[in-house]
Amino acid sequence: MRTKPKIHVDSFEEYRISVLRRIEWMLHRHFKNPKKITTKDIKKKQLELNAYENFKHLELAKEKQIIVLDDDKIGTSPAEKAILEGKFFWEHTAAGEATRLGLGTKYLLNLNHFSPEDIARHIREEAAQELEKSGLKGKKLAKEKKKISKEVTRKNVLEMSGGDPRKLLNISLGNRHMLQMAFDVARIAKENKKNPKKVLAKQSALIILNEQTAEEILEEFRRFNFFGLDPRKILFMVQRSFHGMYIKEGSLFYDQTTEKNKRLHNHGQMVMQKAHDNVIFRVDPKNTSRRFFLSSREFEEILAGHGDFLSYNIEDLGYLTCAVDLPSLALALELGKKGYHMVMEIVAQNPLKPQKGGACFFDRKLKRLVMVETNQLKNIKNEDIKHLNKNFNHYPCPVEAWRAIKRRGLPISFEVKSGFNQSGDPEDYVYACPVQGDTNFLVKTAYIMRKNLKPIYNWKSPATTPLAVKAMFEQEAQGGFKEFLRDIRKGKLKNY
Repeated sequence: MRTKPKIHVDSFEEYRISVLRRIEWMLHRHFKNPKKITTKDIKKKQLELNAYENFKHLELAKEKQIIVLDDDKIGTSPAEKAILEGKFFWEHTAAGEATRLGLGTKYLLNLNHFSPEDIARHIREEAAQELEKSGLKGKKLAKEKKKISKEVTRKNVLEMSGGDPRKLLNISLGNRHMLQMAFDVARIAKENKKNPKKVLAKQSALIILNEQTAEEILEEFRRFNFFGLDPRKILFMVQRSFHGMYIKEGSLFYDQTTEKNKRLHNHGQMVMQKAHDNVIFRVDPKNTSRRFFLSSREFEEILAGHGDFLSYNIEDLGYLTCAVDLPSLALALELGKKGYHMVMEIVAQNPLKPQKGGACFFDRKLKRLVMVETNQLKNIKNEDIKHLNKNFNHYPCPVEAWRAIKRRGLPISFEVKSGFNQSGDPEDYVYACPVQGDTNFLVKTAYIMRKNLKPIYNWKSPATTPLAVKAMFEQEAQGGFKEFLRDIRKGKLKNY
């Protein structure tokens, strides 16, 4: 296998097989005797196997290389016009599991169901697990655990949260996101003396679901009257999961003997799946189990009718009080006119809980900035990453990025993760984990940074749960928000 296998994205089956061949090719290039490779060997070498090909040419990005966004100076009229005319395409990724939180599908997370004691316990448990992973043992480990127990208390959680989470409205994280989007669009309409109901009806959105909770989330849309949006313009896609791969005599196979080893292939697969035929659909607003599928050509035509596409991260806590970022949308539209088809916002690392993700560097070989996922950066520590992708990516003239992905697919990396075999016993498998951010290698990409740089605050782990509670209280304190929620539930919109 000397030639690098192409990733095919016309259908689920083509993608599934081509990924198998690509990872197999990666293994054969690295190991001298492919027929003797074991999963244990792959796990041991996965950081090296996934390493960014120009890793030795990377250096920290300098701020003079990044486009600065001054929120106070940029005119936002073009952005408001795009929203008022329905030329802005919204995507909400709701397929991901809150793995580190251990609480299920992110969209359905509801902090109203948790007490301060629950949250404190989750934080202590995670901190203890990290101490154990760090190699601490015996008295030193016991001492540090005791210290955590003293520091992480109910009182401490309440202070950070701004209140008892059980006093929050009984609304899930995903519904809060959709409500904030609709609330902000209605506000912009009112500020521009337009009818909020008519402007909301012009908005297009794509909601990414997973196989386990798709029906439940679709029913939430019906229950909330599609958040005031036109059901014909709201599209859905169920992100498929994949069996774990195992290796035998140098060849990779999917273990299809059980469903217990299935996992999502990360957000990069989600992006490629959007290029498949008949995976994106509308639903009957009165019976959400009835689905009407679109061909890839039909979806391409919809994208071609929009000036910008923004993929929202459902974990972004700032979104809960500001779903419509007019300055960044205005800049994205301006950059789109200059031939940029992806705009990646850079933020400072979170000092409270340094996290992994897309990291911005200058590639001396390519002579440009690049965004590289942490698992392609060998043994880099989270705290050594200066600039992270906010997971808030604009795609000006969105059909161009879609077409590039349709032609070439995204780069493939992988991870060895634990699953369960046919007997129900834990077993390590290989899983592809392509990343959405790697689109920056396919299209002309701009990297932007706010003049006033703020740390990233995503709800990714128990340590940031108090911040999530605080953000939700702030959302509910917005003038008119509770009244808007009441009217959405009734299906009767007014001016806000």
